[in-house]
Amino acid sequence: ISHHRRLAPPSRRSGRGGAGSHGVNTVLTLGQPTFGWRRRSEVDPGREPVAPGSSLRSSQGSGGGGQGQGQGLGKAFRHWMSSEVQKDVCVCVADMSPAAASSGVPCLPGYVLFMCLRHADYVNDDQKVESLLTSSINAIKKVLKRNSEDFQMTSFWLANTSRLLHCLKQYSGEEAFMTQNSAQQNQHSLKNFDLAEYRQVLSDLSIQIYQQLVRVAQSQLQPMIVSAMLESESIPSLAGVKPMGYRNRSSSMDTDADGPGGYTLQALIRQLTLFHDTMTEHGLDPEVEGQLLRQLFHCINAVTLNNLLLRKDVCSWSTGMQLRYNTSQLEEWLRANSLYQSKAAAMLDPIIQAAQLLQVKKKTSQDAEAICSLCSSLTTQQIVKILNLYTPLNEFEERVTVSFIRDIQTRLQERNDPPQLLVDTKSVFPVLFPYTPSALSLESLHIPASLGIDFLVRV
Repeated sequence: ISHHRRLAPPSRRSGRGGAGSHGVNTVLTLGQPTFGWRRRSEVDPGREPVAPGSSLRSSQGSGGGGQGQGQGLGKAFRHWMSSEVQKDVCVCVADMSPAAASSGVPCLPGYVLFMCLRHADYVNDDQKVESLLTSSINAIKKVLKRNSEDFQMTSFWLANTSRLLHCLKQYSGEEAFMTQNSAQQNQHSLKNFDLAEYRQVLSDLSIQIYQQLVRVAQSQLQPMIVSAMLESESIPSLAGVKPMGYRNRSSSMDTDADGPGGYTLQALIRQLTLFHDTMTEHGLDPEVEGQLLRQLFHCINAVTLNNLLLRKDVCSWSTGMQLRYNTSQLEEWLRANSLYQSKAAAMLDPIIQAAQLLQVKKKTSQDAEAICSLCSSLTTQQIVKILNLYTPLNEFEERVTVSFIRDIQTRLQERNDPPQLLVDTKSVFPVLFPYTPSALSLESLHIPASLGIDFLVRV
């Protein structure tokens, strides 16, 4: 059994020496970026022979021509006759469009990258592992940089990067990740290299891609929110019902106009549906998609509430009715798409309570007590601000009295609320990538001919 050799990421290399004899770490410079792994014993009597069909082979030097196009990979292995073929793998996979990959299984590029890596591990070639890891991460970063405002491409590579991360865990040989594997899948485990440190680097990359996805989604959603949630007349019977002093002001029509003042609730829901369908098609883990939707619903809540707190013309009973209807439609959308368990609906609690505050009576001490009990997700400042801005619909409706507002403040003075009035629209929740093993058998992976990966052959 040979000695272990460990290659560390740049941040962990300081103070280490060069190549040495048994038991001494070897430090290599890989270029940008670099990753760490530890070599397992080259001969491991406790492991079964490598299972065929779980890695891929290049047609270069194999005499196989382009036989692999459109075929199941069966007993194929990937083998690189030169560094150029290995580089072609990463270039071809990274330049793959979501439309082209849609003809194969979800996360196909992630599986292909892992199968390439598995062959490098099988032949026990650290240079190939080094080159593949470096080329893969660079290719993914480049394609994301080129498509920094493209939701579809960002979602596509988040799904594939997280799938590659799951594969590195699932086939690591560590018992904790093997419990849901079949016996055949366990035979596909890596044999020579421990990539635990690289998994951390890949996890960090997944977080960066997720943050880009959040940014892109919010930039597309945010211009719709105020018009859709506060201005569009989603309840026909309330059309034209406006508070005194604002009846001659135009409001958004219930159309699909392209301008920022013309977005409706249905347009907002269609955008959410497009996001959901895209992530589902790409095979993004449902847990990660749920976290993204929770983030987007926080954005909807924050933008809506902030505008409500700054605009006297929307602080009325009719707006409260419209807003409560709109939030109920968003909740129904979550249920219809089996997304309610994501807890995204809880992000709407503040604007739901604001809508109810606009609708309830605001006269007696009993009303004040009910408001304090109702508005648990609003701060004292926000409650008082909405009451101060509240505008009667007509001369028969009384304004909120100063004494009533003081009663509210007295009742809520023991609250330990944050001092900010407005909600931070740019706040991003931490993301988690729970381990999600795949039931797919690597030997059954089918690569469509339309992808043009003609160096994959069946051997």
